[in-house]
Amino acid sequence: MSKAPFGGGLIRLICRLPVWPYLLLTLPMFVVALILRAVTQSNLPYYIWAALWAVPLLIVLAARWLYFVVTLAWAILIEIGRAVRSLFARPR
Repeated sequence: MSKAPFGGGLIRLICRLPVWPYLLLTLPMFVVALILRAVTQSNLPYYIWAALWAVPLLIVLAARWLYFVVTLAWAILIEIGRAVRSLFARPR
């Protein structure tokens, strides 16, 4: 039996998310935003960081959701087509 690399629970769930590498890549941007905040005494770096972090992530999540919906609709249409075809098929 294999064990999870971490204890389990929330950490295991977070590590299984497909966005985990993306979050790790945005960590340096957050550090830069913290430094710019300290230097400029402005909240603008936080807003820029949030936009840089959220917009690509939202695009990826929207694309995955759209792919799921299109795939589901296609599978349903195929099943409906098979059912209609078998309904009108001549018995042999």
